[in-house]
Amino acid sequence: MTIKNLLDEYNLSDDDIRWSLSKITAERIRHLLEEGDTEALIDHIWSGGLGDELYDMEERWMRDRHDRFERGILDEGHIRDELSEFVLDRINRPRR
Repeated sequence: MTIKNLLDEYNLSDDDIRWSLSKITAERIRHLLEEGDTEALIDHIWSGGLGDELYDMEERWMRDRHDRFERGILDEGHIRDELSEFVLDRINRPRR
C-alpha cells in the first residue's frame, strides 16, 4: 500500500489534498482568533511558520503519512479515515 495508491482508490488529487489541508489550517486560525490568541497567530505568521506550513503542504502531508505508515506509527485505517474526510471536503467544496 502506498499513499498514491490510496489517493487513486479514493479518486483524490493533490489539489483535493491541498484544499482539505487549507480548510484544516483555516479552522485552526479561526480557533486561535475565537480564543482571543491573536498574539500567537501574529507570531506564527511573523516567524514564517505559516508560510512554511503552507509551502508544498500536500506533498509534505503525503510524505509524512508514508513515513509514519512505514514506521508503524499510523495504520492504514487512520489514513483511510483522513482520506474519507478529504472526499467529503471535495464533495462540499464550492466550485469556482
